[in-house]
Amino acid sequence: MKRYIVITMCALFAVACGGVGGSGTSLAIKSGDKSISFSGKVGATELGNVISTTPGQPNLQTSSHRIYLANYEMDTTNVGTMRKPLTSADQIRVEIGITGEAATNEKSPFKVGTYTVTNDKINDVRALLVTTYADGKESKIDFDTMSSMSKMTGEVKITAVTDDSITGTIDITEGDKSVKGSFTAKIGAKK
Repeated sequence: MKRYIVITMCALFAVACGGVGGSGTSLAIKSGDKSISFSGKVGATELGNVISTTPGQPNLQTSSHRIYLANYEMDTTNVGTMRKPLTSADQIRVEIGITGEAATNEKSPFKVGTYTVTNDKINDVRALLVTTYADGKESKIDFDTMSSMSKMTGEVKITAVTDDSITGTIDITEGDKSVKGSFTAKIGAKK
């Protein structure tokens, strides 16, 4: 009976922190001549907000949410543990950042919709980072989402949101880099 309670508590804790999703994740990642097939094991989220400033314009506050997808048992306790350096061969983590509508914040839920790479500050792809581990070191494939000179094209679509998970698709290309496919991630408990 004790073992059952411990297993149940561990499962509940993982779900509350936004972990254990991701099994519905299948991505094709390309960087230069290297192609990677990514099957997610864990998907988690982080809810945040950002205030954009432009001289002569009122400040613009939007939600700035992150989706973390990993092909290993990622610790989803908090954002620091989700971003721990990779340490084992073939580990891959994908981080997708999106901003919401004007006047949203970290308490605003994910919303079904299309998030573009147009650098418009609202309903936008704010970050895309692929971290891999090979040959004894961590390597990052960073997409330029912040520059007005970015050559990035594509979008992230959130296709479904429930109380505890999100699903969606990604189709983003920048030069010889791309991430395409579908994902699922757990939403952590509201604080």
